[in-house]
Amino acid sequence: MGKPYINNALIGNGSMLGCISESGELIRLYWPEIDFPQHLEKMLTGFFDAYSPHSTIWFSEGEHEYSQNYVDSTNILVTKALLKRLSLKVTQTDFCLPDLPVMIRHYRVKNMNNTGFRLGIGVASHVISHTQDLGNTLFDFSIDALVHYRHGGCWAIGSCRVVKEFLIGNNPFGAVWEGKLNGIDSIGMSPDGALLWDMGDLPPGGECSLTLYLSFAKSLNELKALVSKVKKVSFDEFYNSVKEYWHNYLAGCFKIKSGNEKADKIYERSLLMFSLMSDKNTGGLLASPEIDEDFTQCGRYAYCWGRDAAFITDALDEAGLFKVSDKFYDWAVRVQDSDGYWHQRYHMNGSLAPSWGIQIDETGSVLYGMLKHYLKVKDMNFLKKVWPSVEKAVAFLERFIDEETNLPLPSFDLWEERMGEHTYSTAAVIAGINAAVKMGEFLGIASVDLERWKLAAKKMLDAMEKHLVDKDRGVFLRSVRTKLNPWGPEPSPDTVTIKVNSKGFFREVTSVDPRMDISLLGPAIPFSVFDPEHEIISNTAREIERTLNCSNTGGIFRYEGDTYAGGNPWIISSLWLALYYIKIKNFKKAREYFHWALKCATHLNLLPEQVDRHDGKPCWVIPLTWSHAMYVLVFKELMKNGGIY
Repeated sequence: MGKPYINNALIGNGSMLGCISESGELIRLYWPEIDFPQHLEKMLTGFFDAYSPHSTIWFSEGEHEYSQNYVDSTNILVTKALLKRLSLKVTQTDFCLPDLPVMIRHYRVKNMNNTGFRLGIGVASHVISHTQDLGNTLFDFSIDALVHYRHGGCWAIGSCRVVKEFLIGNNPFGAVWEGKLNGIDSIGMSPDGALLWDMGDLPPGGECSLTLYLSFAKSLNELKALVSKVKKVSFDEFYNSVKEYWHNYLAGCFKIKSGNEKADKIYERSLLMFSLMSDKNTGGLLASPEIDEDFTQCGRYAYCWGRDAAFITDALDEAGLFKVSDKFYDWAVRVQDSDGYWHQRYHMNGSLAPSWGIQIDETGSVLYGMLKHYLKVKDMNFLKKVWPSVEKAVAFLERFIDEETNLPLPSFDLWEERMGEHTYSTAAVIAGINAAVKMGEFLGIASVDLERWKLAAKKMLDAMEKHLVDKDRGVFLRSVRTKLNPWGPEPSPDTVTIKVNSKGFFREVTSVDPRMDISLLGPAIPFSVFDPEHEIISNTAREIERTLNCSNTGGIFRYEGDTYAGGNPWIISSLWLALYYIKIKNFKKAREYFHWALKCATHLNLLPEQVDRHDGKPCWVIPLTWSHAMYVLVFKELMKNGGIY
């Protein structure tokens, strides 16, 4: 059936995550972690005239008039559609219960015609399954619900009304379209099924409603108990309690009132979205809900990166969400490799995600983030808790040094594209080691280790100025000893051959990569190993703005020659430059980039990864947690320095 790339809206509760299209279709549904497993291949709701065969209209498919919004200050999503052929106005309301593995989907239907008819509603669903792990379906009469089950869990589609008919397998989508389900078999080795409700006669102007409960559990008996429990509670009770829950959540965050309604709404949506992107079971921070399960255009997004987390936890702390940051660093300590470093990326449960090499900035970033978090919370118990992890990480970083350059050994850059010795990665490692020194000093640890760490960071900083600066232009080089062509010979005449591992393997690499890259601000922003007004930083920032500005739509590209997803300006790149301008007190320029980002939000106030270079519309990943983190950081800094105007 295939999945769309764009998740237009999100609902969830920290252990369940639902992704919804602009037409209200539930296209992905995760539980018990927010990244795995994904349970849903296809689910459609149809409305039909019970006296007219083949009259079914799918809510989320067709030439309908749609509108979609979140209920103010909540993660409750409302999608409205006018189904013209049946003259029905349908309001679909979606949300997850905060403390139960249940998604609520409610339909309010109004007959806009001047004649009445008998309304039927049908739901057909197909679960994702694998040959080795069959997706199976049954109808349970005791809870009057359709149940999908497989190894490791099950979930039910129950309702507030008595089901009239059901079907297991046998083309349930086609059967709903015909308006007739043949429920002879109540269990089968089929991944799909359907339910049908007789809503009764609907007079002109008449209204009716149907509430669906999508409930999850590890076992069938647990599921049956859960469904029985939730069916005793009315939709209005659930709606009001969930609305109150999100209002209370926001009340515990730091508030900002800038005078710009759009800016304030994006900030609020960022806080609400952070809650959905933080796995409450494990503490992992999700970069974005998955968009490309089959790796057709990218390496996937539903992972946790230490790189992103250095920015995200900073934003969480700026928003007052200290406990969420705390939980992430608990997660980081648990998943750390026994050798001392953090891998490229992880699943929410802490297992290693698909990776292709060490990305050393991850390790430096986590150490740097730990110190930043401590400076916000001033909790000595936090430092004591992470200190053994800090020691292991620095011990690894001390071993991970190129003896010829005194830079970190070749690893993948922060964009996960090139193996080399990178300016951003080096700055992250220096900042990580310096952060470890500071944490040791706060703990009152007096040892030769701290002095050795200080010296290692100083030597690496000197090496950075020696090897990673273009002396003629006075700007940072993106990388040295870098593999520009991972699949074959280097495209550069200036190459060297380096040893790549302890087994004696070698590869040819390009000596210098001089391309401009937004990450070249990293030595100053965020890592503070160079002063923002240092001449090299100033020169680099000017060159970044000159070469990476998108002339069509504004905004800043990631780097020269970027072609990923079409090659577009990124939210994080533009806000990264804004943070730099804030640091040097050029607030006018910072505000320009901030207001550019404002224009790039979706109508639901979600920030994408990229903005189409031709028309300025949000594109590719929606939302990206890192984009929202950068937004919060820039917004807070501008408000501390006179506001956004």
